[in-house]
Amino acid sequence: MTLKVNPIKGILKPNEYCAELEDAEQYSRYRLNIFFLFLISVFTYIISGAFGIGTQSISSELSSIGNHAFEARKQLFLIGRLLQGVLVPCVLIFGSALYYFAFINGSFRKLVIVQLNVFSIFLIEKIIQLPLFLLLNVDATSDIFSLGIIAQYISNNELLIHFLGELTLFRVAMLAYSYYYLSRLVESRKKVVIAATILFLLYWIFASFMSYIKIGFFF
Repeated sequence: MTLKVNPIKGILKPNEYCAELEDAEQYSRYRLNIFFLFLISVFTYIISGAFGIGTQSISSELSSIGNHAFEARKQLFLIGRLLQGVLVPCVLIFGSALYYFAFINGSFRKLVIVQLNVFSIFLIEKIIQLPLFLLLNVDATSDIFSLGIIAQYISNNELLIHFLGELTLFRVAMLAYSYYYLSRLVESRKKVVIAATILFLLYWIFASFMSYIKIGFFF
């Protein structure tokens, strides 16, 4: 059976798509979808950088540094966004698939296809955040889909706020879709739960830490 790779169908019709994926021996539009998602990722990160989303930390330093230094930091920020647009899909698609392949076995290509669905959810979140962050002039810690807003009411601890700010409805959906697909493709559900949970926690902790660190720490 030939599966037409379609991450949107994988999100909207997971039961039907997973059944097709289980029986698939060949895949069409596999590389095209990977290329397309990479392209969307790069454009999304570049646009967010161009509109200044995430530059609050360097904007707050405007009064204490010169114009040349500030412009240099903005350029570095945009370059960093471009690199993020490439590296994030590499990690979330291929890195995650490789991790699952080593931990719970299974077909590597099928695991990549699963991660295409998961990464598509991640991209949908990023795209939705663009107008929200611009219109409301907030950062990730005040995302209406996260626990960051609640964290700001119960604590002044910045690390905790950033940590809970990275826990969004979309991230939970990513974990849920990962578990659903992997549990259908792999016999040992216990291994799937452990592997998916560990990977989710690692990503969560890393994203929270990177969100907490100010750009001035590096430059």
